[in-house]
Amino acid sequence: MGDVDAQFLRGLFDEEGSLYTGGRTALYRLYGLEGLLYVGISVSPLTRVRTHLREQPWGPSVIGIQIDYPPDAESAEREAVFTERPRHNVVFNGRNPPPPPDPASRLRTELAVERRRLEEFDSAVPESPTHLRLIERGIRSKKAKIAKLLAEIGSLETGGL
Repeated sequence: MGDVDAQFLRGLFDEEGSLYTGGRTALYRLYGLEGLLYVGISVSPLTRVRTHLREQPWGPSVIGIQIDYPPDAESAEREAVFTERPRHNVVFNGRNPPPPPDPASRLRTELAVERRRLEEFDSAVPESPTHLRLIERGIRSKKAKIAKLLAEIGSLETGGL
């Protein structure tokens, strides 16, 4: 590896060896063979993930990590845990978690999940015409669901049912 490459890689990390985030809070997801294991937030996501891997009994089963930087990480964490139900989250993930404060908030959470799934469909590269048809069907379905959720949110916010 050349000096320029090494400098670039070092520039990605802060003095403590964590991914440089510019002070932003990251939302991270840890995955295992059985699906989503844990969702959390941190200003030093790689350091926090390393702690989970070392200290949690489920740490050795982590096989994938996803790191995002949403505008409101705390709300995004709450929504992700509530809607995606990671296996090892304790906070926000009781057997019967409290409902969101109002119906519009619940629908916004569902809307965020549907938009994320739509982005996943949009970014998929088809392997064959059959895959393309399945992806197109998924995109149409998600767009219809998003339109329905937006209409329901608008109805609730304007006082109608």
